[in-house]
Amino acid sequence: MEKEVTIVPTDKCPLDVLAELGERTKNAWVYLHENAVKKLEGTCNRQEEFSGFISLIWKATKKFPMTNIHICTEKIGCWQYVQYISADDIAFNCMVEDPEEIFFLKMDE
Repeated sequence: MEKEVTIVPTDKCPLDVLAELGERTKNAWVYLHENAVKKLEGTCNRQEEFSGFISLIWKATKKFPMTNIHICTEKIGCWQYVQYISADDIAFNCMVEDPEEIFFLKMDE
């Protein structure tokens, strides 16, 4: 199973990259580099902290659907895994037990 890092351009959102990956993310695991998590935290409309994860929420716009993502607060090195995403344009919904692919997203520096 390939585990290469996808570099997200600085002018792009990691969620847009996940949307572009389409159905490939449906049965996958998604890991975000700490700089990608910071990017998401800086653009969301609301952030809530729970035991073990943060929830980031974006209101729907004309261009994007309402989106909610849960990111584990425990880091594995500089990576945090995505537990859940609710967005009409992203196939990933929640972590599966046996992934077909693993995605690592990191912001370009």
